[in-house]
Amino acid sequence: MRTPAQPMEHLFEQIRHLPADGIAAVEDFVNVLQARNKARQATANQSMLADFPVDNLGEWPEGLSLRREEMYGDDGR
Repeated sequence: MRTPAQPMEHLFEQIRHLPADGIAAVEDFVNVLQARNKARQATANQSMLADFPVDNLGEWPEGLSLRREEMYGDDGR
């Protein structure tokens, strides 16, 4: 039975024996797999955000202040 590291070592050994154009083809294939994985991750992230609830409450009132003192008062702190 192979350990998890053994398939990688076997794969590296196979790649080592390839001619230069074969190594380039392996590299291209790895790049395609990485791009596909990134696209899947981006799609998964977008679908998570698509389910996020968003409420539009309209425009902010004119002169609205979000200063702490005006929201909570300043009791000497």
